[in-house]
Amino acid sequence: MSASNPATAPAPPARPRLSRTRIDLTLARLEGLFGLIFAVLSIPVLNDSVHTLKPEWAWCVAIGVFGSMAVAAVCSLLGRGIRLSTGVFAVLFVVILLLWPFAVRDTDAAIGTQPWLWYIVTVAIAAAGISFPIVWAGVYTLTVPVVYAVLRILPAGGQAPWEIAVLDAFYALVLGAFIVIVVTALRAAASRVDDAQATATGRYAEAAKQHAAEQERTRVDTVIHDRVLSTLLAASRAASDADRALAVQMAEQALVALQSADAETAGGRLQPLGALAERCRALADTLAADIRFTAEGDLRALVPERVAEGFYSATVQAMVNSIRHAGDGDGDGDGDSESDGEAGPAVHRTLTVHGWGDAGFSVVVTDDGAGFEPDAVPADRLGLRISIRERVGSVGGIAEIRSAPGSGTSVLLEWPGGDQDGRFA
Repeated sequence: MSASNPATAPAPPARPRLSRTRIDLTLARLEGLFGLIFAVLSIPVLNDSVHTLKPEWAWCVAIGVFGSMAVAAVCSLLGRGIRLSTGVFAVLFVVILLLWPFAVRDTDAAIGTQPWLWYIVTVAIAAAGISFPIVWAGVYTLTVPVVYAVLRILPAGGQAPWEIAVLDAFYALVLGAFIVIVVTALRAAASRVDDAQATATGRYAEAAKQHAAEQERTRVDTVIHDRVLSTLLAASRAASDADRALAVQMAEQALVALQSADAETAGGRLQPLGALAERCRALADTLAADIRFTAEGDLRALVPERVAEGFYSATVQAMVNSIRHAGDGDGDGDGDSESDGEAGPAVHRTLTVHGWGDAGFSVVVTDDGAGFEPDAVPADRLGLRISIRERVGSVGGIAEIRSAPGSGTSVLLEWPGGDQDGRFA
């Protein structure tokens, strides 16, 4: 009956991994900030050892190290090219470390002088942790301290005792490993958060699909029950010409409803409340029962078509239930009672539409007939649960059924267009 199936609607696009992106950006900016700080702190050491380096090498090393660190810092601030810039700095640091012996002018003059690259070893390891996969970051963390220890023992690296070289390498290894572990842990935590959010979003989308499918099923069940089953029941129990005329009219309405079922859920257009009131007036005149119709209040407000259709269908069901179950339906005392097959007293019925302007409206169906116990109605009876309560609730309305055996029935349907403080109190 519907042209589209909500259960097969396309899945929403994948949710961006915001937590992981933010963590990566924060780590890159911290790396850029502290990298520049450590680089500045190494400048005095560079000045003290510049006499041991060849001029051309000294300039190349300084420009390469400081330039690549500055580029990485700028990229981290811009949020673009972070992995590439930090990866270039990490690789360039290893290349300079390996070529350091060729940069020394006089190995004798370099003995006792510590290479100033020592002050940015941990910065390079942090850059590798940010730009490289975890396995390669681990290899980098182990390799760089070893290369530095070998360089430290060589005359070009100051020819330090092996104990000092191992201690420096161990210090760089521990601090670098700690940085890589922290980076990895933060990324893993952020990824878990993103996965949890993606799972929650997927479950919500699935629940929304199921809810939409259930609403579609309820709508179809409601149309069938309101129109088709009610018509068949009325036809099967028609004992007089008036009852048969009612069944024919209900059948005509059922055909129209089935042909235009999709229009009931279009809901985007608006119509005056007065149009709903006129439909209810025509309904009261059409049904084979004495029904007093009243329209009160401001009926000029506009309401969505799906709201009007939902309330009208619920009103039809409420009136049909009253005619079928309340007792004598023609008001002259010669109708048939469903319970004992004998004529019962006349039943008075009213149908009232009351408009509150922009504050909403209400539809009230009452009779002083046999009444019933609403809580005792079986769950498989769709008239009250689906055709009235859920039909009105699906369009944002409120349905209340008040009845008791021997005390008549009142069906109160309310659509609050604004804040309400209880119109039926």
